[in-house]
Amino acid sequence: TELTFEYSPESFTGTEPDFALEVCEAVLNVWQPTPQRKAIINLPATVELSMPNIYADLIEQFCQNVSCRDSILVSLHTHNDRGTGVAASELGILAGGDRVEGTLFGNGERTGNCDLVVMALNLFSQGIDPELDLTRINHVRDVYTSVTKLPIHPRHPYVGELVYTAFSGSHQDAIAKGMHAYEPDVNPIWEVPYLPIDPKDVGRTYQSIIRINSQSGKGGVAYILEQKFGLRLPKAMHPEFGAAVQMVTDKEGTEIPAELIWKTFESTYLTPSQPLAFHRLIEAVTHESGSEVTALVKVHGQDRHVVGNGRGPLEAFAHGLSEVVDYPYTFISYDEHALSHGVNGQAAAYICIERPDGLRFFGAGIDDNIALAAIRALVSALNRAYS
Repeated sequence: TELTFEYSPESFTGTEPDFALEVCEAVLNVWQPTPQRKAIINLPATVELSMPNIYADLIEQFCQNVSCRDSILVSLHTHNDRGTGVAASELGILAGGDRVEGTLFGNGERTGNCDLVVMALNLFSQGIDPELDLTRINHVRDVYTSVTKLPIHPRHPYVGELVYTAFSGSHQDAIAKGMHAYEPDVNPIWEVPYLPIDPKDVGRTYQSIIRINSQSGKGGVAYILEQKFGLRLPKAMHPEFGAAVQMVTDKEGTEIPAELIWKTFESTYLTPSQPLAFHRLIEAVTHESGSEVTALVKVHGQDRHVVGNGRGPLEAFAHGLSEVVDYPYTFISYDEHALSHGVNGQAAAYICIERPDGLRFFGAGIDDNIALAAIRALVSALNRAYS
């Protein structure tokens, strides 16, 4: 059996450096280590007494003056009394240390030891392999909390529940843009703002990187709608719907789930039926000269038939509707897309109109038929403008 000896001069950082070196030399003189059979000299900050650079200076001084440097492993053992145990170990490695002692999640006496999870992932984030497999960090966390009965703070670096989560509007906007621009097949380098590492590298997901509360902005709300429900709102629509969600978050006074954001979208754009409600399409005929549409709508609860002609079904419906109700508007924009989530074949349409007073309103529609989705979006916009 091969044994490796380790010696720790207790309270190394609280001892005169020359005396600490003298004691270690006496131990090494007995052990007689060689480059092939190295001994470990573990230099503890038993109580953290100074700034982390001071610890690094002591490590560098020891490495430069010990007599058999090539025959020992200089080990670092920091505590966290000043809150800089990880920083001291990192600087100690730069100063010449070979080895780090620490604990999972900074457990240990008083304020704990160097947090090996944080230190390892700090190195990982800089492209340095810590030679620790942390790809299942959630499992590591669960075992730790089960065994120690100690909680992990929700903002603990890399592991806490909230560390890959943004509530701030400006942060959410930057993350959403970064995620849209990230193309791992083209450029695998992770460069998403406010996320120092790819959460997937440690077994986390993207599902909770943006969460909504009263601090959140329009970009974060739009990101949730796209990621959870497949709705890609036009950018010009973000402020309008963001304001609707803001009213909900102010009322709730706390974080709101994605399902409530969806319900807000529904109640804002999809379900209102006053003053107009699209009931059904009776007939739609398209030929070379254009389209003819016959539909049934409700105006203030009363059935009315809409018959119109136009270059397409939407224009035909709009012309026919203008004969039934007097809601003047200017058509501003139209967007559509297939839904990436939900029932196959559904499509979403978004229409922006402008009232004579210059105010603009968006409407949205979802249907298996893209033409009907567009018609529903127009009715939605008119309801918002004239309700």
